[in-house]
Amino acid sequence: MEQLFGKYSGMIITFVIWIAVFYFLLIQPNKKKQKKQQEMLDSIKEGTEVLTIGGIKGTVVSVLGDYVEIRVDKGVKLTFRKSAISTILQ
Repeated sequence: MEQLFGKYSGMIITFVIWIAVFYFLLIQPNKKKQKKQQEMLDSIKEGTEVLTIGGIKGTVVSVLGDYVEIRVDKGVKLTFRKSAISTILQ
């Protein structure tokens, strides 16, 4: 058994190092980005000026759970999923 482990120990260490590099360079930054995006979406309230992923700019009229109603012009309101909001402008 010790002979088998000694034979493959370099390969096992290399594999563990690759997993650690993959985690710290890809997974962890993505989790931070998702958390920041979720905090931004949770902070949306009435009167907030937003920009959608489609490039539509408007003011939030109401927040309905996972959806927001946005006024884009006088008398024109559109309903979007919160996840369609890319940026808060104010």
